[in-house]
Amino acid sequence: MSDGNKVYNILITKGEYDPLEQYDFYKKRIDSQKDFLYNEYNTLENDLTDELFREIDVIILLFGLYHYNKGLFEDLIRKSNEFNVPLLLVRSYGMELILKELEERSDAVVGWNPHCIIDAIETLVDGEDWSKPCDIVEESIE
Repeated sequence: MSDGNKVYNILITKGEYDPLEQYDFYKKRIDSQKDFLYNEYNTLENDLTDELFREIDVIILLFGLYHYNKGLFEDLIRKSNEFNVPLLLVRSYGMELILKELEERSDAVVGWNPHCIIDAIETLVDGEDWSKPCDIVEESIE
């Protein structure tokens, strides 16, 4: 887990329409991990400027928001490529299936286990490939 010294800058998708409250659920999971220090930026309350993307360590896409925020997801994927910021796709709570196109464009895909999410963030920031050591077998939908 975290060495306690690093403070991660993460950008989290936050959709204007979030009927299942994916964002709030995600925040509770991450905040439950007391040794993980981070600055949170989100897509509703922060200006998505080039300067912000230069500071971000990881972009977190909450798959449960994709259907209602496809344009936002596409913009974030473009910015990820432009600024070389890793993409972490978090599956919807209780859902194993994800879109294959999003999986292929993401650097890591995890479920809602907070340890897996943090491990993926730390691994991606360290520049290592995510090998899904704590995640379950995934299936994709076309």
